[in-house]
Amino acid sequence: MNFLFCVHPTRAEAQRLHGELSAYLKEKGHSEVSDPAKADFTLAIGGDGTVVAACRACSAPIIGINAGTLGYLTRVEPSQAKDALDRLCRGEYAIEKRMMLCCGAMGGPVTRALNEAALTKEGSGVIRFTVTVDGIRLMRYTADGIICATPTGSTGYSLSAGGPIVDPASALMILTPIAPHTLLSRPIVLSADSVVRLECESDAVISMDGASARLPAGTPFEIRRSPETMRFVSFGRESFIDRLRQKLG
Repeated sequence: MNFLFCVHPTRAEAQRLHGELSAYLKEKGHSEVSDPAKADFTLAIGGDGTVVAACRACSAPIIGINAGTLGYLTRVEPSQAKDALDRLCRGEYAIEKRMMLCCGAMGGPVTRALNEAALTKEGSGVIRFTVTVDGIRLMRYTADGIICATPTGSTGYSLSAGGPIVDPASALMILTPIAPHTLLSRPIVLSADSVVRLECESDAVISMDGASARLPAGTPFEIRRSPETMRFVSFGRESFIDRLRQKLG
């Protein structure tokens, strides 16, 4: 098998694990590759940010190894890593498919996002923007911004802004306003097949899984379900609730 490594660039534990696991795989007759097109699996060693970077780098199924802090997306602890690789090579694993978003300004390039697309202010002060869902105006907000998250992204930026925690196996979108200037603005859960359009009255910033770009005033920005999914390798029958209790307990 061919393995692509995506490793946190500055974390010493991640670098150590990379060397150790690369050598272990070579002993077993497998290869580390640098070409994403040749990878059978991607080993993401770090935290959730490293897993997101791995999603951008390669479409091969991802095995997340936690060398970070909470690590919602990293299912394997360092002490379990070699055993997990052995089980992988024996075929003792399952594949979990996660919903992704397609997003982009009208007429511009489209970007995939595993966690969220977030509209935020450029500089100081609040922004005013309109949200349209499936061609129907939902609301004009005055806020610091808004997040459109996937179920996987529900435990990220959206959670910090007061959004709900959602089972990542679900298919839906979550709209979470950031510091809205009204008591009536609450997170909204939408169908996975909804099409969300954001239009800001001033220049703003749009971030897709942390990769930011400037959004000029009045430019419609569209978010919809991606036809592609991201695949994660799973070992055992640990439930989302078990994992949530371990991370937040």
